[in-house]
Amino acid sequence: MISSIHIKNFKSVVDLSIDLGRINVFVGENGCGKTNILEAIAFGAAASAGKLDFEFMGSRGIRLTKPEFMFSAFSKTKKDKKISLDFKVSSKLIQFRLINYEKFPKTWVNVVSEEGLRGVMEIIRKAYKENKENPENEDSVISQLTELFPTADLIENNLVDLMPNVLSKIFSDDQLSNFIIYSPEESYLRKFEDTAQIYPLGIKGEGLFQYIKEISLKKKSPILKKIKENLILLDWFDDFNLPKNLMSNEYALQIRDKYLHEDLSYFDQKSTNEGFLYLLFYFTLFSSDITPKFFAVDNIDSSLNPKLCIKLTSTLAKLAKENDKQAILTTHNPAILDGLDLKDDEQRLFVVSRNIDGHTKVRRIMHKPEREKKLSEIWAGGFIGGLPDNF
Repeated sequence: MISSIHIKNFKSVVDLSIDLGRINVFVGENGCGKTNILEAIAFGAAASAGKLDFEFMGSRGIRLTKPEFMFSAFSKTKKDKKISLDFKVSSKLIQFRLINYEKFPKTWVNVVSEEGLRGVMEIIRKAYKENKENPENEDSVISQLTELFPTADLIENNLVDLMPNVLSKIFSDDQLSNFIIYSPEESYLRKFEDTAQIYPLGIKGEGLFQYIKEISLKKKSPILKKIKENLILLDWFDDFNLPKNLMSNEYALQIRDKYLHEDLSYFDQKSTNEGFLYLLFYFTLFSSDITPKFFAVDNIDSSLNPKLCIKLTSTLAKLAKENDKQAILTTHNPAILDGLDLKDDEQRLFVVSRNIDGHTKVRRIMHKPEREKKLSEIWAGGFIGGLPDNF
């Protein structure tokens, strides 16, 4: 898992460290920087994947903007043209120093620290000469770079092109590079024909029914069984199936309501309520073995009843543990907090706010045995912060 992140000079985040658990809930007022933190992680994921282009970053959930708006811009801070992102993955430290070339405004690159640049350049120059004659030396180069740095950072453009395979192997991490910020929307969830730019699920919910169809065609699919078992959180839900004789390019669901007469017990995705669609998405995301291991869901409470939010949080925490997922959830609904068990160190609550200078700060709320009130009451009562205080 990603045990910690350190972000410097990204939007409202000037300097911030967070120790993560398996399920992490971020609460705070609008504009406090919750999504900025998620985007910083996604920015690091793009760097880890070696794909710092606008198209790739957009598909991961980063709000695309001009490069100058990606840096922190506060009057009391020194203007820096470099974004620093550090990730602790198990026992490995992965570091990125991201800069933007003014002549190529849509291009970001990862550069090494000044003190290490000469050493890495020398290793790559030697490796390039040797590999022209013996390509098998690549593993030796990887070993040398790994020994010199926790992760090898991207070099000047003229050197990157010499050893692309070496560099991509060094600083990539599958768990980090696959990170996505999901923000499902009903209009996308209801469209069966939409395809996902990222398989199997897009950031808005695209591709959901294509994937449901795919796993439904497998006999006794454990993923499908798990999804259906958790959908009983909806009192009326009984089952769903694919209509018989669907064409290969057709996508539809028959959803069964246990209260309806057997002759009318099935209705399709166009008639179902939005709560079903959101839960279907969340349970698919947390149950599938091919969705990312590490991801975020922005505004997890969309379209859900408060009591359902409580059960959803505890259910997702259970699914995350069962399926080895790590997630960050943002919310404005106090009920989401009541589904957390803070006695479990893998479940963590963070209050995000901005200090007197406007910088995004994060504070973890720990379990206290003497606490009698619900977390929702404590937050709504203003006892842990994260609420507007200007009115």
